[in-house]
Amino acid sequence: MAATTPEVSFGIGTVVLGTAPETAVVVDDHVLSLREIVGRYSTPHAVAPPARIVLDDWDRWYDWLRELDLRPSPDDGWKPIDAVKFTAPVLDPVNIFHTFHNYVRPSSTTGKVDPPKAERVLPDLFLGSRSALSGHGDTVEREHGSIEFDFELEVTAVIGKTAFRVPAERADEYVAGYTIANDLTMHFGWWRKIRENTRLNDNIRMKNFPGYTPMGRVIVPRDVVGDPSNLALKVRVDGELRVDSSSSGMIWKVNELVEYLSWIMPLHPGDVILAGSPEELPLPPGQKRGLKSGQTVECHVERLGRLATRIEEQSVLQPNERPIADVRS
Repeated sequence: MAATTPEVSFGIGTVVLGTAPETAVVVDDHVLSLREIVGRYSTPHAVAPPARIVLDDWDRWYDWLRELDLRPSPDDGWKPIDAVKFTAPVLDPVNIFHTFHNYVRPSSTTGKVDPPKAERVLPDLFLGSRSALSGHGDTVEREHGSIEFDFELEVTAVIGKTAFRVPAERADEYVAGYTIANDLTMHFGWWRKIRENTRLNDNIRMKNFPGYTPMGRVIVPRDVVGDPSNLALKVRVDGELRVDSSSSGMIWKVNELVEYLSWIMPLHPGDVILAGSPEELPLPPGQKRGLKSGQTVECHVERLGRLATRIEEQSVLQPNERPIADVRS
C-alpha cells in the first residue's frame, strides 16, 4: 500500500493541548508540543515560548529544529494533526495587513477589467484586527442582516525578522514562512442604506467581526514552500469546488508587498500579510455567490495544508434593526 503524501511536511503552530494555547511543531501531519521537544532535546529548564516569541528568533529556532531530524511516532507522544485543536498560528501579531484587488480577474468571468499594474502604482491594503482571528475548525457567525457573506482564500506571509525599508529583492529574508487565511467578508450588510450614496467600502465592518479572519494550522517555513506565487489554490463549500486557481495570478507579489509596507512602518516578527484572493469559478446563471448558515468552507493551498470553517448566523439584531432605546442602552 503506497504511503500518502502528508498535508503538512513541516511547520509550527499554536495548539490547545491542556488549558492554555502553546506552540507546537508539525512533522508529516503529526503534532508534538514545542514544550515536549525542548524538554527532550534542550538544556534543563529551557523555555518553549509562544509562537510570536519563537518568530522573534526564527532563524535560530528553525535551524535547531531541523538539526533534530524529528521523526514522528505515536509511541513517542506525537498526535495526528486532525486529533489536535489549533488556534490561529500567531495569536498576537502586532499588525494584520489585508490586500485586495490583487489577482488578475478575467473579464469573461467577472465582467470587470482591472487597470494594469503599471497604472495602479500602489497595491490596495488595509489594517485588520487580531480580535477577528480564528482557527481551523472554528465556527464563525455571520452578522444578522447581512445580505451577502463571502469567502476569500489568501496565501499569507508571516514576518520572521523586523523589517524597515526593505527592498523587494531582499524581502524574502524577512519572511519566516506562509500560512492560509480565509478573509471572510460581509458585503452589503445592515449599513447598506446608510452608505448607498457613496462608492466607498467600510472595511472595518466588512472584515473585522469576531472570527472573520480564520487562519491555517501552521506556518510552513519559506524554504519548504518555495515560490509563494506558484501554489495551487482550491476552495470547496460543502464539497462543491468553488475555486480552482493558482497564486501565480497575484499582481503584487509577496516581496513587493513587504517592500511597500516596510517603507511605511516597521514590520514585526509575527505580523501577517494576506496577499489577496483569486476569483471564484463561473457560477450558473442566476446563482448568487456567498455563504449560508450551516455551510462549511474548506480552503486548500499546496504545501500549506487545509483550513476549514463552519458558518452559522448570530441572532443579535444590528443597530438599524433595533428600537432606538435598545441601541442606547
